[in-house]
Amino acid sequence: MTNLKQEITELAREMGIDKVGFTSKERLDDAPPSGDMSYVLPGARSAISLVIAFDKKAIRAYLAKEDKIAHVKDHSGAYIKLGTVAGAIQNLLRERGYEASCPLANNQYRKDQPGMALVPPLSFRYVAVAAGIGWIGWSGNLITPEYGATVAITSVVTSAELEPDPLVEADADHCKDCHLCSASCASHFIAMKEDTDVSIAGHRYTHNKKASNLRCLVTCGGANGMRTPDAKWSTWSYKVLDLPGPGDDDTFKQKVLEYCQDPKNRLLRGLIDYTETFDLPDWEHFNTFIEDQFVKKGLFTCGNCMLICWPDMKDRKENYRLLTTSGRVMKGAEGPVVVRD
Repeated sequence: MTNLKQEITELAREMGIDKVGFTSKERLDDAPPSGDMSYVLPGARSAISLVIAFDKKAIRAYLAKEDKIAHVKDHSGAYIKLGTVAGAIQNLLRERGYEASCPLANNQYRKDQPGMALVPPLSFRYVAVAAGIGWIGWSGNLITPEYGATVAITSVVTSAELEPDPLVEADADHCKDCHLCSASCASHFIAMKEDTDVSIAGHRYTHNKKASNLRCLVTCGGANGMRTPDAKWSTWSYKVLDLPGPGDDDTFKQKVLEYCQDPKNRLLRGLIDYTETFDLPDWEHFNTFIEDQFVKKGLFTCGNCMLICWPDMKDRKENYRLLTTSGRVMKGAEGPVVVRD
């Protein structure tokens, strides 16, 4: 089995994967339900975590609102590559006589949960932690020692028993007194002080107590770009909705549904409908969706909580400065324009 693990690692590396990790099913026994591999493959015994790092130069240009498309293409290309590599590993495992499955990264959710819960078939973050890739940070994102949170991840689940990799000890100082992920979240989705924790492979990771997923959906989906209508900086969306601040998710939901009745908010209406009906069947359709919605239509407008978080605190502070002095995106006569005070 060691040779198979080595073969998978070499294949992934040759195809452009930055980090590869392996975990057993048992390591996720104490994780939340979305850590259960058997949901996507009843005979699951192991999982492979695949990671691609985002381009830092493109991230900074994106945060500073100097260039949107470079990061959007880099981000989209990373997920398209992950799907290609996951498919190749799946085929390799099946050729060796094992079952294998590679669930989609986002845009596919558990049918036994309410639509707005947005619970994935399998949490790639949990798999990555159990596979020794990194740990869960304050944002709730995967934090890697080399790249911080600026990574795209996916998983391949298999019936093969593959030796798990050593766990990575969480850097206790990484998130200490930082919380710039919370400060850079235009939707108040990531709490500044309230916390909770999650258990993975016998380790407990403390992270923020997130608000309703609807907050992230509305903002990262591009239907709202500002914390408040008079905020000095925005995401890459020019949409402005006057929505409640942190701590009042019920009123937030009610206000969103009211805005949905306005024909001018078609994108918002589409996002709400999406949570109930959207389901991509495979990676080929996922790649087409990413290309059409992110690259061509430019609907990728946020992701700040990940992009801010680099390993070095000085870099994080600079990223936050770039974001908060980047200005607002507004609707111009010939398209979106950036306005700086």
